[in-house]
Amino acid sequence: MALIIECDNLIKIHKQGNLEVVALQGLDFAMEEGEFISIVGKSGAGKSSLLKILAGLDRPSAGRAEVAGVRLNDATPAELVRHYRRSVGFLWQDFTRNLLPYLKAVQNVELPMMLAGVPTRKRRKRALALLEATGLRSHAYAGVSTMSGGEQQRLALCVALALGPKLLLADEPTGELDTENSLEVYELLRNLAHEGGLSVLVVTHDVALAQRTDRVIRLADGRIATQGRRGASELLHIDQRGMVQLPRDMLTEAGIGDEVRARVVEDGIMLKRGDVPDEP
Repeated sequence: MALIIECDNLIKIHKQGNLEVVALQGLDFAMEEGEFISIVGKSGAGKSSLLKILAGLDRPSAGRAEVAGVRLNDATPAELVRHYRRSVGFLWQDFTRNLLPYLKAVQNVELPMMLAGVPTRKRRKRALALLEATGLRSHAYAGVSTMSGGEQQRLALCVALALGPKLLLADEPTGELDTENSLEVYELLRNLAHEGGLSVLVVTHDVALAQRTDRVIRLADGRIATQGRRGASELLHIDQRGMVQLPRDMLTEAGIGDEVRARVVEDGIMLKRGDVPDEP
């Protein structure tokens, strides 16, 4: 499979007055075409910084970031604008940022195509096809304000996909939705990736929803702490001191508190709860 994203030793430093905040600390990350990946982590872990770099909305301070064949470090401002409009679709947590309330649903989807010079008949056909695919065909001529939150989010998704991007970037896309609508949005994103060939990268705080994606990547302090595929064991990263950070939800599931017993076995290292005695 070809790679849609390649990041090598990615560093991002934000300046806040006289202070410098390191958001990304040598992050290495790759994503294949057609993957559905979620990125989780606490606030300040570097999730949004990574997403903005991949979208072309911000530049890395050092390292290499390449998306859909575009080397973002060296791209001109005009190339970054074209990358954001054509190569990627961006779905915001506040999905009203994707929508204009005074336009009908179908007109919202047509707008990016109109600005890109797509002929009227062609853009109407694609807009209706996207609305059909997201279950909104019957709302094509409805006003945005008459639609529910879940319907507005699906409409925002149609707008993000209007120009046929190769990669969809979603920043907390279900943060303002209830559980039922959140599940519907994730199922829709899964279908777009697995059946439509779209590459989907989602940033979320919801670990349960993240588990519905093909691969979950946990960021901590601007680096990948763990990653694992759906239904498989997680791959944990070891830092230069030989330290491993175990995900809190994994510790909770295993019933491990403040102490853990570790011993070397034939094929690796085995961990047990601290209250479990050693085997003779």
